[in-house]
Amino acid sequence: MSSPFRPLSSSKLWNFLLNIAILPWIALIFQVVFVLFLLTFGSFLLWSSPRLFWELPPGLPTGSVITEMRMWLLAFGFVYALVWCGYWRLAAALNSGDRIPAFTVHVLAAWLPLLVIIYWANPVNNPDAMIPISQGEITFKLALAMITAALFPFYSAAVYILLVIRPGSRICKGMKLLGIWALFATASLWLFPVFWRLAPEIYPGIAGFPVQ
Repeated sequence: MSSPFRPLSSSKLWNFLLNIAILPWIALIFQVVFVLFLLTFGSFLLWSSPRLFWELPPGLPTGSVITEMRMWLLAFGFVYALVWCGYWRLAAALNSGDRIPAFTVHVLAAWLPLLVIIYWANPVNNPDAMIPISQGEITFKLALAMITAALFPFYSAAVYILLVIRPGSRICKGMKLLGIWALFATASLWLFPVFWRLAPEIYPGIAGFPVQ
């Protein structure tokens, strides 16, 4: 007579539960910690350009200002893309067969904090802050957050499919990685003016931040 507890002792069952209900939490926690670090460290870096976000004309900035903003966008995007590329490849290397079982669940778990930020963000100016944040800076940060949320699942899928499932030679992997980064850098630059104009419509509190 078979034991009723035999299904619970199945290694396949425990591996399934591990990949569905436990390991995705690691991706979620990593996303939260990394975003908080990038936000804090990025804010310190942006203080090196103190006048970049002040006295901006209505609408999208022009000239050298928009060029510098795009450079910051690409710099933050490169760091974010590099770290997550390493995360997915490491997660695959730690599993048998260099695969991530239930990869979609992992991506959704890591994507959730970004969606929470976008949905529950409520920027409100604090006039008593020691270092005031300008309307331009908060708009820039929210635009970057929306770009990240929009592209993250597609970027993760591209890295997993092209670099993990079909890696190829070292040169081929390098070319694929450069191609992925170029594609998503172009998409980020294209989305930046869209979300810059959209941010004040989604978050009315932006209007309360100082402009000069």
